[in-house]
Amino acid sequence: MAGRVIRSEALIEAHPVPELIRSGAFAPAVRAGPSIYVSGCIANDLSKDMGGQAEEIFDYIQMALAEEGFEMSDVVKLQAFITDVDQYGSYSAARKKFFPGDPPASTTVIASIIIPDALIEIDVVAYKE
Repeated sequence: MAGRVIRSEALIEAHPVPELIRSGAFAPAVRAGPSIYVSGCIANDLSKDMGGQAEEIFDYIQMALAEEGFEMSDVVKLQAFITDVDQYGSYSAARKKFFPGDPPASTTVIASIIIPDALIEIDVVAYKE
């Protein structure tokens, strides 16, 4: 592989399905040159609404980026997969908390998510010279 997997014990323990990471089936993030690719994330607490789940996911993404000295302001691309367009506003409000200035390039797709009760999955790409 051209990149290096970012896989700390803190990221493993904070992940909703840590056994996926421990088994080697899933990389939380990969560093490739000046970029970090954070894999799709879901929330731990699936009883929350979409905004609450999004905030949990952004916290996890922030943790993954920090492993390599990156910040949310280094995110250049964000993809969100949401299950309910009617909850888009709560996701958007959560996103604005983590990207209060210029937002990254973004794509939002209405989709089914493989984990039952997950309302949103987010992945990002960050770049830092």
